[in-house]
Amino acid sequence: MSASYYEGEPLRIGNETQLLMDDSMVEDRWRLTRVLHPPDKYLRNPILLRDKPWEGDLACRPWVIWDEAYGRYRMWYQCFSTSSAFKGGGPPYFVGYAESDDGINWEKPMLDGFPFAGYPRTNIVYAGTYGDSATGVQVFVDADDPDPERRYKMIVREARPRGGLINRGVSLACSPDGFRWKLSGEEHILDYHSDCHNHVAFDPVNRRWLLYCRPIYMYATGRSSWDPPGGGPGTRHMKRRVAVMTSRDFVTWSYPRTVMYPDERDTPDYDSCMVFWCGDQFLMFYCAMDGDRGGTNEMRIASSRDGLTWERFHAREPYLARGREGDWDAGQVASTCPPVRQGQNLLIYYTGTQKGQSDSAGGMGGIGVALTKADRFVAQWAGDEPGYLLTREFLLEGNRLRLNTTLKWVTYKPIQLKVGIFRHPPLGKHHEYKYSEAPAYEGFSLEDCDLIRADRTDLPVTWRGNPDLSALSGKPVYLRFEIQNMGLFAFRITKE
Repeated sequence: MSASYYEGEPLRIGNETQLLMDDSMVEDRWRLTRVLHPPDKYLRNPILLRDKPWEGDLACRPWVIWDEAYGRYRMWYQCFSTSSAFKGGGPPYFVGYAESDDGINWEKPMLDGFPFAGYPRTNIVYAGTYGDSATGVQVFVDADDPDPERRYKMIVREARPRGGLINRGVSLACSPDGFRWKLSGEEHILDYHSDCHNHVAFDPVNRRWLLYCRPIYMYATGRSSWDPPGGGPGTRHMKRRVAVMTSRDFVTWSYPRTVMYPDERDTPDYDSCMVFWCGDQFLMFYCAMDGDRGGTNEMRIASSRDGLTWERFHAREPYLARGREGDWDAGQVASTCPPVRQGQNLLIYYTGTQKGQSDSAGGMGGIGVALTKADRFVAQWAGDEPGYLLTREFLLEGNRLRLNTTLKWVTYKPIQLKVGIFRHPPLGKHHEYKYSEAPAYEGFSLEDCDLIRADRTDLPVTWRGNPDLSALSGKPVYLRFEIQNMGLFAFRITKE
């Protein structure tokens, strides 16, 4: 929250969706509970498994985009070979490729010019420029790059030579088509073995890039992992935290600083995270992991206004839980790409394994998808007693108000939502108003609002049949919601 707000200036929110996950946009609320809204796992999961002899032992960590120019959903996913990792003989990590028309049913094209592991045609598109390994990939299209050979960008952890040695770190690779990849530049972005899903997110407010990685660890626990309940020599893995590097130009990067670590209410480890911009803020899917007991994890959610200071959902309950014992995803679940928008739905792709990470690298698993409606992460929910939410004061820059609402139909209970548009009373004139009454703009009071009973992601609000807010454009306003047996996820001022 900007200091200028507390000095009297209203917020400028423009026409961005305002998620109500935290209190940044809330001036006050009463009798409301923040309720997590988990996605629904697709009933026919997993949607992609290792089924080719060259894919190693596991297909995991998908990165999915809708490629407008290509006209299909495209997936770059991680292949892992246990034998190569522990016995040598080839790259342990490499990148497979699949594509789809609907985001659910995937095919693995056999590509000319992509031999791998002795097979002349495969769907393996990258094993590192120097053939050592390629892991933790993020792929995005850079339509603004004037060089067509650099149209597709990949953040990848791989090796490059330095002084006659192989040096592993986080780098940028580029491609003209998403198939043929080559390292960019002369040096790593992060010259360090950051063994997590390294990825970048762009901060549109501060105009900077954020690279999420693991911290360069500066001390150990002093505890041998032979100590109960450990196993194996050396010190316990202590780098499972979230760090960030920043850059204005994608060339010069800051030193990695830790931004989130497990606290007294959490598991001892954060195995990986995925950060993406949504509406007016950053969201993070992070994997809370128990590295002391088998390496099982669950996926939780956090939010941030700047990508640096994070607020974990207060109940610490899983946003995406592991499956039941015996299920393909009973041991681990982890999302490694932002949700993909499909109409009014979001597709959330994730890796699942049958066992925890410490148990033979998780055992068999694959790639699944979970579905939810757009922008539905956390709802401000009211029960039988009406609840109220008052937004911060902001300049209204548009002519319509749209809501993302949900409800549970119960025939014998009142279900309703109303919203009024208010201004604050001037100082020194509070005696002119009744106790606890603020002045509504004429025609936009709670009593004027047409009753809302709907489960909609983009619901227009009307006052006595009128949706037009043009008369209030440019004025400072508060929105006051009255909610009963309904939930409110977000609101948005639009120009229509």
